[in-house]
Amino acid sequence: MSTKSRPTLRRVLDEPSSYLLWPRAALMQLAHPSIAPTEVESGAYANRGAQRWRATIDYLRLVAEGDDDTLDRLVREVNRIHATVSVPERRAGGGPRRPVFDSDGQRWVAATWFHSMIETYRLLISDIDDDVLDRLLADFARVGGLLQMDVSDWPEDYARFTEFVRCGELSYPVMLPRSEPDAPPEQLLPGDVAASVFSAYSLPLRYVRWAPKVRLVTWGMAGPVLRGVYGIEWSDEHQARFEHQARRWRRLLALWPGALRRRNGRKGRRKAAQRLREHQARSYTETKAHERRLAAERPR
Repeated sequence: MSTKSRPTLRRVLDEPSSYLLWPRAALMQLAHPSIAPTEVESGAYANRGAQRWRATIDYLRLVAEGDDDTLDRLVREVNRIHATVSVPERRAGGGPRRPVFDSDGQRWVAATWFHSMIETYRLLISDIDDDVLDRLLADFARVGGLLQMDVSDWPEDYARFTEFVRCGELSYPVMLPRSEPDAPPEQLLPGDVAASVFSAYSLPLRYVRWAPKVRLVTWGMAGPVLRGVYGIEWSDEHQARFEHQARRWRRLLALWPGALRRRNGRKGRRKAAQRLREHQARSYTETKAHERRLAAERPR
């Protein structure tokens, strides 16, 4: 009898381990030369990292198990957000290029989420059968499809997906550029923004104490290639601490029955669907007025 797990996509995303996929995926996105400029431009990590974190998990959970009405609302919301962000280097040409229409970029974003989701599940919950990996990968194509990724470009099986990720890692720079200590504070480079991934600035107070452990486990999963891109020193002591923390969390999670362990994930998905319905119940004029008020209140 196999000792590996045969979960569905919904169950994987309902696990507590799914929360750790965001910082891992964010590091992969910021290291990719075609994604980093847009991420830097958005400023999401420095001033609203916690909101970006929660929004990503909510999006994935809603896609995994959402009715047609919820998915339609989700597509409209994602398109609305992406319509406000343009790729910087395209501005000199014939107007801004919306990243939502960049299928290759959205495919890499979806790939970072899936890769990180599988890594965290394997690390903290259980290994997964090979045939289940192929099924999860096929189901996950919906995630990129709703971002307007060309679904036909999604890898056909997990072996090809692994090769796709490996080829993407070959495009990473040797090291991401960082600002000098005397650089103006408004200057942002990919290496600077990456430091904000683990920033506790925008985290609720009850989560701040978890930040060092999340940082340790994320860099442990990142591997030598990604750690080298960010110039992270990783000694045998760091590796031992990472393995100890991962074993400790895995033992703690194993004490909870699966249905009880995934209870918060199910509750979070219901709350996310409710927030989405309430937000889109407002008129377009009310929504734009609210966004203008927030922009006016934001410090410059």
